[in-house]
Amino acid sequence: MASTDLERQPLLNNENSGLGNSAQARSHIPSGLDRHSSSAEQRQRRESIKRCQRIGLLAILGAFLGFLAVGLYELIDGQGGSPFIHLRGSCDHVKPISPVEFEERQTSLSHLLVDLKASAYIAEPGSNMKYFTNIRWSQSERPFLLIVQAKRRKAGEVVTKSTIVAPAFEASRARQGLLPGSNVTIKTWEEGGSAYKIVREVLDASWGNSDDDQGDDNLYANGHKKPKDPEYVYIDPDMRQFVSHGITDELESSTRKVTIADQAIALLRMQKTPHEVEILRCVSQTTVNVIRSVKNEIRAGIRESEVQALLTEAYSEAGLEYEDGGSLVLFGKDAALPHGSGNDTELERGMMVLIDSGARLHGYLSDITRTFWIERGRNKEMNEELDKVWDIVKQAQNASLNAIRPDASCSSIDKAARSLIDNEGYGARFTHRLGHGLGLDGHEEPYLNIGNTRTKLKAGMVFTNEPGIYVEGQYGIRLEDVVLVTEKGYEILSGDLAKSAYEP
Repeated sequence: MASTDLERQPLLNNENSGLGNSAQARSHIPSGLDRHSSSAEQRQRRESIKRCQRIGLLAILGAFLGFLAVGLYELIDGQGGSPFIHLRGSCDHVKPISPVEFEERQTSLSHLLVDLKASAYIAEPGSNMKYFTNIRWSQSERPFLLIVQAKRRKAGEVVTKSTIVAPAFEASRARQGLLPGSNVTIKTWEEGGSAYKIVREVLDASWGNSDDDQGDDNLYANGHKKPKDPEYVYIDPDMRQFVSHGITDELESSTRKVTIADQAIALLRMQKTPHEVEILRCVSQTTVNVIRSVKNEIRAGIRESEVQALLTEAYSEAGLEYEDGGSLVLFGKDAALPHGSGNDTELERGMMVLIDSGARLHGYLSDITRTFWIERGRNKEMNEELDKVWDIVKQAQNASLNAIRPDASCSSIDKAARSLIDNEGYGARFTHRLGHGLGLDGHEEPYLNIGNTRTKLKAGMVFTNEPGIYVEGQYGIRLEDVVLVTEKGYEILSGDLAKSAYEP
């Protein structure tokens, strides 16, 4: 029994092995002391658990507060600390020109060709090819040509055929450049061959029934053939001379007459569609916002190149296509030359800042100029002179805006601004035209200069309005905005004009 009893008492160690019986062994630990020790251990365990819980909760709370602080910082200051985060997504709602719209442009061109008794229009890579097809190609010594042909069917319907003439080894790359679903076909010429012979083959090939294909309709009553009207082939005004000569020489023996495209075709690009206007409005207003945002970061001591870097950062945040260093940033006398003098001047008190800037959205350009103060100088007379000239330039811009209406000549708009500046005694200091057309090119028709009496304004035309006064060695002040001609007058696509020399 003693042996069995001891086996059931694991609390007894070897030191107790000599005790006489189990009762004596068990009485070695008083029962009261055993209960008190057990309670103390339990309380210690409970306190330890509570401490761990408190530490855990504090850790979770600390992590949450840290996460919240980081989130608030990014929300307020922007990722990377950019001061231009508010520009993000400025034009995300504006869609690019659709394939259907490019087809419509070719159709409009075809109707004009038929009305002008022309059978085809031929263009090289450039803005006009891009306008009609969205094909972007670089010019080289190898001709790459767009041919748009037009015919009127007997029922009166005008039909269109568009062809690209490309070097044979470039055919696959040319196909990749076509819009999905495009009806443009590709004809190729081999190295050592002639692109111009392919042009003639395209023009000679029979396609689509037209009035000219109606057999007896082209006969006099006596059975003799009626003489055909001259068949004009229009070439783009921007076509290089050696290419135009190659086409002309190849077609010399035919009945066709090669000539520069009629001005009516240029009007297609000059008169913007509502979609084009939407793109130009957004890219112009965003450019104004970029300049205003960058102005807030300019301080005395900054260099022109540093402001260029700020513009690059701002355009990147806005999501516009922008070439680094693609703006004019001119301080003080650097602005006395309208296109700058190439110095990296440090801004000092008393210098005005001129920023002439633009970017692209879906291929369309903005062009905005603002001239403004950061800090006036100590020379009171110079401060007053700059304020006075700024106000004159602003008045000239308003005067030219008030002259804008359909059918007004381009020269009359220029004259409105120039006359005001001249009357203030600064006529000789306004050294350039008032403005230029804006779209796929930064400078395109119509051109608003004193000599352009021929071009009349039409609803849909978009151009810049940018009077300026320049005193070499001292200062230059220019204000530039983008304007749309409407049926009743005009709209400032760039939004709010500069309010003052402090609020550009």
